[in-house]
Amino acid sequence: MAAVELRPRSNTELLDATVEFIRRHFVTLASAIALGQLPGLVMNALWPPDPAHPFAVWRDYPAIAVGRTVILLLVWGCWATMYVHLVDDLIHGRPATLGDALRRAIPRTLGATALYLLKYLVIILWTCLFFLPGIWAFARYFAVFPAYAIEGRGVFASIRRSKQLARGNNLRVIGVAGIPGLLVMVLMLVVQQAANGMGASPRALGFTGAIASTVLYPFMSLPAIFLYYDIRTRREGLDLDVAHLPSSPTPSPSPSAAA
Repeated sequence: MAAVELRPRSNTELLDATVEFIRRHFVTLASAIALGQLPGLVMNALWPPDPAHPFAVWRDYPAIAVGRTVILLLVWGCWATMYVHLVDDLIHGRPATLGDALRRAIPRTLGATALYLLKYLVIILWTCLFFLPGIWAFARYFAVFPAYAIEGRGVFASIRRSKQLARGNNLRVIGVAGIPGLLVMVLMLVVQQAANGMGASPRALGFTGAIASTVLYPFMSLPAIFLYYDIRTRREGLDLDVAHLPSSPTPSPSPSAAA
């Protein structure tokens, strides 16, 4: 059976269920997030950023800067897919391991990276043009990675699927997934600024940011995944618990019934 009951919930119930899920699986979730932070930490240690000259690496070592950016984008795309697989396994009560989730994510890394770039480029561009349309774009793209990982759709099909699920639910997505994400981002910024004010080195700032992300990211990401399931349950009338279980064998008629 699924470890989380998949049924329509109110916004408050969704957030309560998310917090309870994080509490029960925090070690597993934090381990997955820490794994995704490692490549960035290694590169930050090898080429520490200079706050006074943030583009110094691009100016002095363009090949290294390009290679580092490409590697990090591939890591982020693969990691985002792995994370959704892991959460999906935990929700459905299946054996959940980082290795298995990563094994399923790696073959789809290129598509996931393209999806990652498209999602955030659209959100950033709309935010640069007008702030409110940027928020609306976030709502329309909230389910691209659940659609990509859980439903096995392609890049553009995942975008269409997210828009379909968000249709009529934009305000709900902003309230359930957007506001917690914004609060987490503000809190992470406060932590970073506090470390910077204490005179932390660039390497220490990177490490502080990684720790903050490991602890806080589940509160940013899980509401959107829970909302994805909630909307599917409401829209499609599916019992998603039963949909992920093997069919039960039909019992053989008893001799008395046959007679």
